[in-house]
Amino acid sequence: MSTVDRHVVEESRQQIRAIIGEIDQLGRTDIAEADFFRGVLDRVIEAMGAVGGLVWLVGDEGRCEPICHAGIPATGLAQSNEAQESHGRLVQSLLTAPHGMLVPARASLAGPDGKAIADNPTDLLVIAAPLDKSGARAGLVEVFHHHNQPEVEQGYLVFVDQVAGVASGYLVRRQVKALDSQQAALVQVDRFSRQVHESLDPVATAFILANEARRIIGCDRVSVLVRRGRRLRLEAVSGQESVERRATAVQAIEALARVVARAREALWHPDPARELPPQIEEALEQSIDESHATSLAIIPLVRPRKTPVVKPGGVDAVAVAKAETVPPADVGAEPIGVLVAEWFTSSTFDGGRKARVEVCAEHGSIALANALDHTGLPLFPVVDLLGRSRVLTSARNLPRTVLAGLAALATVAALVFIPAELRLEGKGTLEPVRKRDVFAGVDGVVKEIAPGIVHGAEVRQGQLLLTLRNTDLEVALTDVLGRKASSEEQLVSTRRALLEDKRISADERTRMQGRAAQLQREIESLDAQRKLYESKKRELDVASPIDGQVVTWQVADRLLLRPVEKGQVLLTVADKQGPWELELHLPDDRLGHVNAAAAAAKQAGRELEVDYIVATDPGTRHRGTVKEIHEQAEVRGESGNVALVRVTIDPSDHDREELGAGATVTARIACGRRSLGYVWFHDVLAFIQSQVLFRLF
Repeated sequence: MSTVDRHVVEESRQQIRAIIGEIDQLGRTDIAEADFFRGVLDRVIEAMGAVGGLVWLVGDEGRCEPICHAGIPATGLAQSNEAQESHGRLVQSLLTAPHGMLVPARASLAGPDGKAIADNPTDLLVIAAPLDKSGARAGLVEVFHHHNQPEVEQGYLVFVDQVAGVASGYLVRRQVKALDSQQAALVQVDRFSRQVHESLDPVATAFILANEARRIIGCDRVSVLVRRGRRLRLEAVSGQESVERRATAVQAIEALARVVARAREALWHPDPARELPPQIEEALEQSIDESHATSLAIIPLVRPRKTPVVKPGGVDAVAVAKAETVPPADVGAEPIGVLVAEWFTSSTFDGGRKARVEVCAEHGSIALANALDHTGLPLFPVVDLLGRSRVLTSARNLPRTVLAGLAALATVAALVFIPAELRLEGKGTLEPVRKRDVFAGVDGVVKEIAPGIVHGAEVRQGQLLLTLRNTDLEVALTDVLGRKASSEEQLVSTRRALLEDKRISADERTRMQGRAAQLQREIESLDAQRKLYESKKRELDVASPIDGQVVTWQVADRLLLRPVEKGQVLLTVADKQGPWELELHLPDDRLGHVNAAAAAAKQAGRELEVDYIVATDPGTRHRGTVKEIHEQAEVRGESGNVALVRVTIDPSDHDREELGAGATVTARIACGRRSLGYVWFHDVLAFIQSQVLFRLF
């Protein structure tokens, strides 16, 4: 009779946890993919005593390529092209499998129709576990090992699955980091584009371009020159409020920019592949001596190509063809400006610096061209002066001014003395009253979704919705059953020895009886643990809490094979046949008016009325009454601080097609009669009171 050495088992578990933790720590660093998976593969092969292994990753083009490998000559795959082709088909089959697999030596994999689709061309056991990234298959971890007992091989698979899970987390973190970096760059470029087009003053545009382009490019200094008549003039330098034109550095950069602008070609220095003309080289050396820049980029800003205007009612193919063949405007004319970017500690343009400089130059040329066109309009100084002068009190315009003043006074009086109903608007959703979220009772992975459980499916209370899988729970339950079986065998052996062996001494019999009692207590404890684990295992089957309809969208895409945590919302079931209500998210600055109106309505013995429209039928107005007002405001996304207001409605006023859970609703709450001016401008008055008067007094 063999027994399990608990010390050896626990020591193996500690080693596995240490390896998994070490891989997880490695994946949380900024290590490259190739180095990370090389470290993972080496640790897995060493821990398992495996022959070799590979890590496959799916590229951007959808092809699965090995990123690292070890011990391949010992597997026999390199001996023939046929073995490599067969192994390639096996990898493709394992890549599309829903979970990790064990493929014995020379064994075949069967497809859905039962026919063999791939086989293992080696004399070794193949242990494969997939790598997932954001719900998509990202690769495969493949390990070659000698055959062993079935339970040991299953342990291999569990270990490789855990390693693949940690590696998948590393891939997800890299993807999130790349997306965050791209999003940050897009936000910077969007802000730069908006700010550089804000002003139609050429000097103001040059200042914005210089300061914002420096942030986008990441250089040490940006200078912008604008054409004034026939000369380019330095108008803005990043980080400086004014330009000292008598400074030799300013004169040197202006001379260099004018020479480069006449050549109408961007200058990148240093550029070993380009030989500069003597006049540019001389001006460049003088500018570098003054500024001490190690590298610089000088980009002439030219007017952009005009966009062809297509006539309404159809596409004029001839006009479009002519517009495409026309060269940029003002061919032969000098550039309208020059953008100069300088670095004082770097001498290369790697890392996308050229692309960032070109993006800033393109946006700057458009903004500067618009500003110059605006200020270059005929009689622009006169028009600008008239717009700023006070001509309303002149003798000619005085009657019109008085008439306008009387009209304004009458308007103010009407706004003050004419009463109107104050209706505060809020956005919300149409929701069934009986709605329940379905939570995960334990941690796990969504193993299977019950047939027919899709969006809009009718379910009954207690009906199975989905099934979870918890590997740790299964391992713990298996361990308890094994320990219980071992203890039962020892108890039977001890009792048999007590009954059959008559030569046992009294001391030995007492010791064996104590051992039997101890084993009995262990069996009872393990049996209690088994019941607890089995009770927890039953929680892996998630059932519907009420009768209703599944309102969660794309159930399979959101949940299947996804890890979930205890208490996480999996599905939502709503009873669409029962009562409905509105959930309005009212800004907290309007909560005082609503509470006052609700108190007045309660004192008068009536309910606070609400009229609303549904986005699915905006032409029909419905009515309801306020049921509940939450006193505590909550932050909800872009809406800011809002208070929840529940409104009772009559479902019979709606067609059943309109009653969709989450349908957008625009509602207005009747808050009593106030002056017309207050009704129209109460938001403006509240802003003045809170942001202006409160800060002054």
